[in-house]
Amino acid sequence: MGRERAEDFLEGHVIRPMAARRLRKWWPAAPVAVVVATVLWPSVQVTPASHDETVRETTSAESDLLHRAEEILVRDCMAQKGFRYWPKPLDPVLDYREFPYVVDDVKWAKAHGYGRDIERALDWEDRFSPRALYYRALPEDRLRAAKISLIGERPEGLEVTHPLIGSMTHSDRGCVAEAWRQLYHDAEAWFGAKQVTSSLSGMRMSLVTADAAFRQRIAHWSRCMRARGFTTPDPLALRRERLATEGPYTGAEERRAAVAEAECAHSSGLAKTARERDIHYAAVVRERYRPFFDTLGRLQQAALPQARLIVGKS
Repeated sequence: MGRERAEDFLEGHVIRPMAARRLRKWWPAAPVAVVVATVLWPSVQVTPASHDETVRETTSAESDLLHRAEEILVRDCMAQKGFRYWPKPLDPVLDYREFPYVVDDVKWAKAHGYGRDIERALDWEDRFSPRALYYRALPEDRLRAAKISLIGERPEGLEVTHPLIGSMTHSDRGCVAEAWRQLYHDAEAWFGAKQVTSSLSGMRMSLVTADAAFRQRIAHWSRCMRARGFTTPDPLALRRERLATEGPYTGAEERRAAVAEAECAHSSGLAKTARERDIHYAAVVRERYRPFFDTLGRLQQAALPQARLIVGKS
C-alpha cells in the first residue's frame, strides 16, 4: 500500500449541481464498496408498491438535529481513541445551495452567479480549516490509525443489496459505525436505508428531466434566454459554459448569465414546473422503494429523543 495522504483521508464526494454537478471534497464521507449489478436505470416502468403502513417523512430540522447528534458521537468516540474531530454541518458554508434543474433564486444569482465564491470557500475549507491542517500534520502511521479509528480498516460487516446498483458494504468498525449503533441501534438497517434512499435522488432527477412538461418548459426557457443574448439549450449547458470561462470580467458576466437564467426560469414557467415534477417524482420513487424509506423514517423518529439529549449536552 502506498503512503496514506491527508488529502486521501479527507476526501469524500458530494454532487453539487450548483456548480455544474462537479464532484467536490467534503470529509468525512466514509468509503462504501459497491459491487455493480446489471440494472435498468429509470427507463424501467416505475409502479407503486402496496403497503399498509405509512411512515411520515423526517423534517429538515429533524434531519439537521440527527446529523448534529451523529457528528457529536463521532467526535467523542475519536477523542477516546486519541484523535481530534471537528463535527461538520449539513450546509458546509454560508449560502451553500443546490439547483438541480435551474437556478431560480434571482437574489442568490445576483450575489453568487454560479457559486464560484462558494467553491473557493469550500476549497479553503478543504485545505486550511483546523480539521484539514490537523490531519495533514499527522505522521503517516498516526494518519492511518486515525482513518481506521474513524471508518474501520476495510468496508466489511454492514451490507445492503441496492435494488438498482447491487451490493453495497461498509465497515462495522470505527467511530462512524459506532455512532450509528448508539443513535439508531441497528447500524446495518440504518446504513442500508440511508444508502439506498440517498442514491435514489439521481433517479428522481432523471425522471424529472425526461418529463414532457419539463422538456416543454426548457424550450420556453431557452427562447427567453435567447432574447437576452444567451444561446443555450438548457441550464446545465449554460452553467458548464460559464464555469469554463476565465478572465477579468468572469464574475460580472457569470452573474449576468445566472440572473437571466433565474428570471427566465420564472417567466417561462420552468421553475414552477420543475418544483411540481420534482415533488411528483419524489413521491413516485418513494412509493416504489417504500420499504427503504419507511425503515429510514422509523429509525430516525425513534432516534430523535436521544438526539435531542446528545445535542443538548454538547
